[in-house]
Amino acid sequence: MYVALGGPKGYETVTVRECTLIPGTNKKKTHIIKSYGRLSEREKENPNFLVELKEEVKLQTKALKEQGKPISISCPTNVALTKPNEGVPVLHYGHTIIKKLWSILKLDSFFDEKCTQKNAELVKEGLFSLVTSRLTNPSSIRKAHKNQVKLAGLTEVTLDLMYSLLDIFVENKEDLVCHLSKFFEKNTNRRTDTVCYDVTNYYFESTDKGQLRLFGFSKEHKNNEVIVVMGLLIDCNGIPITYRLFPGNTMDQNTLQDSVDELKQLYGFKEITVIADRGMNSKDNLVFLSNEGHHFVISYTLKKAGKEFQDLCINDDMEWDTELFSSLTGERTYAARVVETTYKAKILLTQEELDREKELKEQNGTSGRIKKYKTVDLKAYVHVTYSLKRALKDAQDRERALEKLQKRIDNNTINASIHHGVNQYLTINVDTNSAKVDIEKVKDAAKWDGFYAVVTDRKDLTTEDVSKIYKTQWKIEESFRILKTDLEARPVRVYKDSHVEGHFALCFLCLSIIRYLQYYLQTQKVEAMSAERIMDAMSKPTISVLGEWPEVVLATTDDITEDYIKISKALKIPYMEKFMTLTRFRAITKLNILGKVKDLVG
Repeated sequence: MYVALGGPKGYETVTVRECTLIPGTNKKKTHIIKSYGRLSEREKENPNFLVELKEEVKLQTKALKEQGKPISISCPTNVALTKPNEGVPVLHYGHTIIKKLWSILKLDSFFDEKCTQKNAELVKEGLFSLVTSRLTNPSSIRKAHKNQVKLAGLTEVTLDLMYSLLDIFVENKEDLVCHLSKFFEKNTNRRTDTVCYDVTNYYFESTDKGQLRLFGFSKEHKNNEVIVVMGLLIDCNGIPITYRLFPGNTMDQNTLQDSVDELKQLYGFKEITVIADRGMNSKDNLVFLSNEGHHFVISYTLKKAGKEFQDLCINDDMEWDTELFSSLTGERTYAARVVETTYKAKILLTQEELDREKELKEQNGTSGRIKKYKTVDLKAYVHVTYSLKRALKDAQDRERALEKLQKRIDNNTINASIHHGVNQYLTINVDTNSAKVDIEKVKDAAKWDGFYAVVTDRKDLTTEDVSKIYKTQWKIEESFRILKTDLEARPVRVYKDSHVEGHFALCFLCLSIIRYLQYYLQTQKVEAMSAERIMDAMSKPTISVLGEWPEVVLATTDDITEDYIKISKALKIPYMEKFMTLTRFRAITKLNILGKVKDLVG
């Protein structure tokens, strides 16, 4: 095989060709294996495109010549193992999947442009190594540095360089987010008019404060440790759009406006519908979104509404917009209605409005302070639904909670200072220092069984539309679980402020890679895989290095999983072979392990 250029100068097209003999003759026939289009267009994306393609074709040609030929190795016998780590070397290669996605997402060309240091190649290797470590064996930077030796095809970098790579992630965070956003807009069915938003926090195993590391309300009840707050925006596919970090003492409700502003500045979204849980449901947030020309679909807490409004929502004396009944029992299984409401909120006057107020005061000759706020009305629509299935689950959950609560009462292990959760059903007798279940509170809770409400300012949406839109909110909750549990974004193990920001930029990139792979597998009709399964598939596969240098053979171990094979097939990565030469392994995986193998057995 060889690379050929055709066409007039400046408009050359690139093809990979192969010549074969015509049977029974001495003549050759040329076949076009693959066409890459115009060279100029390819070099815009990657200035080294032609050089890299020629090298790749040369490698593939050599690998094809070796394919199918028997491999012989010479292994000395009776070699006693007198020291640790003298057995047959084993290398991990599951990050072949990451290498492929790295190329698909054009991260190689992105970091080519951003890494201009003298040691640029080493820096790029280090960045890929950090991502690989986080996606296959998440741990501290120190541990990631130690584990480099086990990863096939990765150039090892120093610990100091690894820490400094976090600064590179920070310096290029905005450009990286923008690069990924452009890719996902072009290569997925991303909708730019609807986004999901939520906030969580991450703890440090420390009490030392910093610019971001501050004490605040920990969602994991780590109240004796500093935390950092993250606001995350994702699309309806679950793929991240952008994120923002806030100091640990920032209230959840105070993060939405900054995050939406950033979204608007970065991507020019003019009109979006923000999906969020009840934590974002404040008058200020809703009025802000409305004033900015945006919309909202946010969970609504009926229990906290005024009694009159509650009656409008759940009163059976009023006709429901929709009702469904069981054909067997006649019992109501579903009901829905829409109730209009008006939010009154104070908002700051614009500079133009302040100037007008000042001018009016001067004209009227009145004294006193100029008002800074105005009261605005925002009409919204609360979509209330009732589900018998949900009602039964609510009742069962409460019954289990009450059983646990009664055991705590019997064992005298009640923490009376806690008033949320199951303790909401308690009545505390201060005089006797005793507690009992308050039956009236239980009855009051029971009347809400099966009810759920979502508020929106969009009159055009039906209850079915609103429910469908809001259901995508679970994807952001799942994204936080992936970040915290699978990618182990917490506890945060770095403490310098810039390193903290770099840590989350790294985790954001890894989350984007996982989420895109999940989306891609879905488009290829591959069964859905959790982040845990994907990471497990990438972390397990290994090869054994047999023989002595230079007569080395690679043997694929039986650690390869069904999921790895499915993902590889979907990404069009060639199947691994039981025994391979170094060249054949590189052709399949795109991982060059020549230097590492020589160090291991040379």
